[in-house]
Amino acid sequence: GLFNFDGITIEYFRQESSLFEAFKKGIVDTYTEGDPAKWQRAYDFDAVTHGEIIKTEFQSAAPKNMSALIFNTRRKIFADKTIREAISQVFDFETFNKNLFFNAYTRTQSFWEGSVLSAVGNPASEIERDWISEFPGAVQPGIMDGTWRMPVSDGTGGDRKILRNAFQLLQKAGFSRDGVSMIGPDGIPLAFEIMTRNTDEEKLALAFQASLQKLGIAMTIRSVDDAQYQQRLNTFDYDMIIGRYSSSLSPGIEQRRRWASFSRDSEGSFNFAGTADPAIDFLIDRIVAARDTDEYTAAVRALDRVLLSGFYVIPLYHLKSEWIAHRSYLAHPEKTALYGNQFPAWWHKDAK
Repeated sequence: GLFNFDGITIEYFRQESSLFEAFKKGIVDTYTEGDPAKWQRAYDFDAVTHGEIIKTEFQSAAPKNMSALIFNTRRKIFADKTIREAISQVFDFETFNKNLFFNAYTRTQSFWEGSVLSAVGNPASEIERDWISEFPGAVQPGIMDGTWRMPVSDGTGGDRKILRNAFQLLQKAGFSRDGVSMIGPDGIPLAFEIMTRNTDEEKLALAFQASLQKLGIAMTIRSVDDAQYQQRLNTFDYDMIIGRYSSSLSPGIEQRRRWASFSRDSEGSFNFAGTADPAIDFLIDRIVAARDTDEYTAAVRALDRVLLSGFYVIPLYHLKSEWIAHRSYLAHPEKTALYGNQFPAWWHKDAK
């Protein structure tokens, strides 16, 4: 059922706009869309209206990648988990999604979002509880029983309930409001820098900056070129970055380079958050050593619970569907594969 075409031509374009124009003119047969604004507004040309081009959404059962604002816990300001949790509460996803993306995105809640490996919505199994019990305080109760979710704002841009909860967490960490600033127990205002590398990241950072200002938290935005960004990333020279963790249904030894204690101070590693936690190390070992499905699923879910409870990142958002526009003479299977759309399974209707 695969590789149904006698010939396939792949053309390369330097600019996305040129590729889209080529698709509109029939030079290219398929176009994978990732921009919610374009998906809503840019497909009003004649070929779509006349049914020559069809817009299709594909659902995947694979985990969604974790895009996130990442705390660098090597920095003193983010060493306290309570401060990280408070700041995590402030990101107003609902307002951001409504104002900029037509409510097209879904909030990411898990490092294995939308799959059987996610801890969100799944109470911890007996084996998970046994493992986690060796590390008291490693997992919050709501995350342990699967009921925890990121806060949902009212979409006004200043949900007082959420801001109040964040303020109470900061008070717990010894902070107080002094006029326009949030002052720590050491008398120093709560302030940090986020490092960005393109206009899309700057747009996100500006929205977050506006929310933080309501609590008296000062966040500055520093945009750097690719070379400087990579250098600072390799040496962990940042307070916060916007990053992404790829996900799959078979996580394994790569988790050590992302989270294990040995990688915290290993320059060039993918331990962007600076984690060094015995519970994380233990559970990664359980993932690697697992030899049956139940044990493997339990180990990944347990790691998900510990990572979420540590508030090392602020989860952002993902598209629930894969958006593909294509010529009407192309056909695809009714049932989508586990990992989403697979172009080798498509065929030309006239040649069926």
